[in-house]
Amino acid sequence: MSRLLFIEANDSTHQSKGISSEMNETFLSSYRTHHPEDDIIVLNLFEERLPFFDLKLAMSAAKLFRGESLDTDESVPVEKLQEYLTGFLEADKIVFSFPMWNLTVPAPLHNYMDYLAQAGQTFRYTPDGSVGLVKGKQVLLLHSRGGDYSTPDKADTDHAVRYMIDILRFFGIEDVETIILEGHQQYPDQAEHLIKKALSACEKAGQQF
Repeated sequence: MSRLLFIEANDSTHQSKGISSEMNETFLSSYRTHHPEDDIIVLNLFEERLPFFDLKLAMSAAKLFRGESLDTDESVPVEKLQEYLTGFLEADKIVFSFPMWNLTVPAPLHNYMDYLAQAGQTFRYTPDGSVGLVKGKQVLLLHSRGGDYSTPDKADTDHAVRYMIDILRFFGIEDVETIILEGHQQYPDQAEHLIKKALSACEKAGQQF
């Protein structure tokens, strides 16, 4: 039995469910059918409302790693940070579902990745630079963006998928797959085909991931 952590960064709390939610549901339905024994944990970052990762929280987390005692006002947020980090580290498979927001990832997802980026737990410093400590995990990125960012003139402006791949590699994770739905708003005449293709990929991924 494996543990799947499904991390959703789609603000479905303030809008009707869109294509991102449909991709999520297609993947999860397929995964549950083909992996009935697996433990599935779904984490909606917009509902979690993690406290902002600021300098105070970063310094408190560093104290915890060094084995130093925490002040009362530090212990609660640091314990919460460790809870999310432990959940990530204990998962065998991890899915991130997120749209492109202003050329990058939604703020709650970036904040969550800051929670995970803890020296001594997901990476460590060496004289030759940082080294990732997270090994043996499979990661899938489910990403949607209305424009086409795979063209030569737009590729360099994608700071969403590229950021996620870079930060995961920083943690030591190399096994990263992607399913990207793009251009369905830019090319309305192709929207039906593009969406159908993405949903088919999600269904297949649910079988094989």
